[in-house]
Amino acid sequence: MLVILALAIVVAGFCLWIVRFVAHPTVRTLLRVFVGLCLAAAVAFLVLASGFPIALLVS
Repeated sequence: MLVILALAIVVAGFCLWIVRFVAHPTVRTLLRVFVGLCLAAAVAFLVLASGFPIALLVS
């Protein structure tokens, strides 16, 4: 599980570094949003996989 989080952070950092070289501002913004959503999904996966009670997240 920690390996997945570490790989997600490394890949996200690499993608954010690559985004600097994209010239079009709209594409750059969309790529940043996509990377952010991927990181949020990885964090959500880790929270759910660790057995955190979902009732505490909803209430």
